Amino acid sequence: RSILQVLNRNTRAWSCICHDHFNPALAKAACEQMGYGRFPGSQGCSGTSACPLPAPEPRRKCLSGLAVSLFCSKGCGESTRTPRVLGGSPAAIRAWPWQVSLRYRNEHICGGSIIDPSWVLTAAHCFKNNPIVQSWHVKAGSNLLQGAATLAVEKVFVAEVTSTSPRDNDIALVKLRSPLHVSDSIKPICLPYFDEELVPGTPLWVIGWGYTQEHGKLSETLQQAEVELIDKESCNLTAYHGKVTQKMLCAGLPQGGVDACQ
Repeated sequence: RSILQVLNRNTRAWSCICHDHFNPALAKAACEQMGYGRFPGSQGCSGTSACPLPAPEPRRKCLSGLAVSLFCSKGCGESTRTPRVLGGSPAAIRAWPWQVSLRYRNEHICGGSIIDPSWVLTAAHCFKNNPIVQSWHVKAGSNLLQGAATLAVEKVFVAEVTSTSPRDNDIALVKLRSPLHVSDSIKPICLPYFDEELVPGTPLWVIGWGYTQEHGKLSETLQQAEVELIDKESCNLTAYHGKVTQKMLCAGLPQGGVDACQ
């Protein structure tokens, strides 16, 4: 459950939504846009300094003084999982049905996650040396690299980076030309809530077709490995020497042996 905010395209400022005329249809639309499709709901809540109520407009006053608190049931992140082996092991696509392979001229470049039938979330650095959108395709619904990617890409949206923090905002959105058909092997992943916090030691999973050993070759079968969240201070102190910023996560195992590297 989160307070719903909208971006004013003119002022580039975020503000809350007044609860007065908010209805189930608007709740459904908002949830679907964020990748949550089932049984949405909302309630009014008092504005806070973190989320002030929008300034009253001449003909639209927020009489209740309440902002919209939106809650969306998942309808995402559902998989048929089986026990996994620590250290990296083959993964069934039904265990990670949101995982896709992004191909440039039919060469696997990066993995990605389905967040909506028409959208895939991936890393911005994937497109640094591969700028031609028409040469990108996506393969979904399979744990094997073998075979052609059949899903054409319509647009790519890459987050802006700054010269002072070039590694921050390594994120991109890929819009598919045609929507995916949801099935047991093709489903969206859940997006985190804006205020979601993970504590050090939280178990996490890394998934992909990466190298199974240093100086090796790409795995032909989707791989999975369990890691845990490491606090940024420890990560910077022992391994990355200040390169991990507040906009990043650090994960792995303190004893090593399992990792996901670029």
